[in-house]
Amino acid sequence: MSMKKIVLIGVGILVVGGILANMGSDSKEEGSTKKEATTSNVTKPKKGTTTSKVVEKQEEAPAETDAGDLGDYHVVIKELTFAKDYDGADVAVIDYEFTNNSDKNAMFVSSITTKAFQNGIALESAIMMESGYVDSLTEIQPGATLNLRVPYKLADMTAPVSVEATKLFSNKVKLTKEFILQ
Repeated sequence: MSMKKIVLIGVGILVVGGILANMGSDSKEEGSTKKEATTSNVTKPKKGTTTSKVVEKQEEAPAETDAGDLGDYHVVIKELTFAKDYDGADVAVIDYEFTNNSDKNAMFVSSITTKAFQNGIALESAIMMESGYVDSLTEIQPGATLNLRVPYKLADMTAPVSVEATKLFSNKVKLTKEFILQ
């Protein structure tokens, strides 16, 4: 076996070992209880406009899971707004609040996994021309909070959008929020 193959196998073992070690390090999450999902209503934008905000939050859900601790990080799924991507396609922009409660610097994109769905199918990430959509790459120090926006291409403008957030490489605790498009 060549030295190159041995090195590649070693690196692969280290990567898999690191992932497995991280999956078992959710000590804060183990005691959490399962909660009901939160639902919000969103009004569709009028013709000729590019943005619309959440207008009403339904109080039917007894316990919110749109905010909570995911390992060493506190995450809040805040609101959905509409926009257009670089190609003019409809986009749902999800606003998040990310607090680093660890003892090291952290980035949202390397700490938290987020997904958005319509009709049970994951939405693609959208590419935006305006600034303010790369905040997930911003590194923050312990104790700092960052508000950021993540754009997703909508499949249609009528089906509800369901959003999920988990700690990277872990599904032990999941924050969820559903936005009803009107």
